[in-house]
Amino acid sequence: MERKWSGKTQGGTFGQKSVLFYFKYGSLRLIYLILYLVIPFYLIFDKKGVRVTKWYALNCIGIKPKHLRKILFQVYYNFGQVFLDRFALLGNPKNKFNFSIENETAFQQLLNQEKGFLIVSAHVGNFELLSYSMGKIDKTLRPILFGGEAEVFKELRNTIFKDKNIDPIILDETGSYIFDINSALMNGDIVSMPADRILGNMKHFTVDFLGHKANFPLGVFQIAATLNVPIVAIFVVKESYKNFKVIVNPINFIEENQSNPIKAKLLGQQYVKHLETLVQKHPNQWYNFYPFWNEQG
Repeated sequence: MERKWSGKTQGGTFGQKSVLFYFKYGSLRLIYLILYLVIPFYLIFDKKGVRVTKWYALNCIGIKPKHLRKILFQVYYNFGQVFLDRFALLGNPKNKFNFSIENETAFQQLLNQEKGFLIVSAHVGNFELLSYSMGKIDKTLRPILFGGEAEVFKELRNTIFKDKNIDPIILDETGSYIFDINSALMNGDIVSMPADRILGNMKHFTVDFLGHKANFPLGVFQIAATLNVPIVAIFVVKESYKNFKVIVNPINFIEENQSNPIKAKLLGQQYVKHLETLVQKHPNQWYNFYPFWNEQG
């Protein structure tokens, strides 16, 4: 089974344009209802995604076979809401979403210091929606975004960003983005990226995650260790209609006498523990539709 992740948003150009046009006039609650008609088709035709989600449900979160259909529908339905929430805001900025922050003091302390820092997130809930919704901050936010998006999506996202202090870094397989990341952190900026996906031949480390061996990208933690910049894990989970919780987990430097490669792995292991705890609490909000665990082949 193909283990490589493409880094692309699902939906295609036509689908994305159609949804954006709808949100100029349409209701978010109404289109949520349409998901009940769309999801069954995904469960029939997205064979690879369904197969790996079944494996995750049965082997990682302990779902009994008789409840498998329910968790599959929940995962795909929630993922559909992620797609729609993002496009509701991109298509009509009048759509507002609410965010409560857990451990806000830790994040504010990072904002107040002159030094740049790293945010690691994951494909849990809807972290990207937070970037779209946040007001202008003193530091420049440099989100690392994956290439391969439809042009209409890029253009609207850039329109949102131009009124905020946000300047994306585009991730590709050439590795040139590493220089942009280093420069941003040295300038005191915030660099954010998901750390639960490997694109191309990224360096990685292997660790137990939900009871099975899995590979996580090492690069972001190497940067933190080498440049000695703070790093924090931030996850955004959906609690109800238009209401989200932002969970801030500082990642602490330990074993100061260790080499940078060991420090990087220790930082990465802390991140994985935070992610594991979150996924156990919100198992139907982690969106992974390709073989993630080594046992999946």
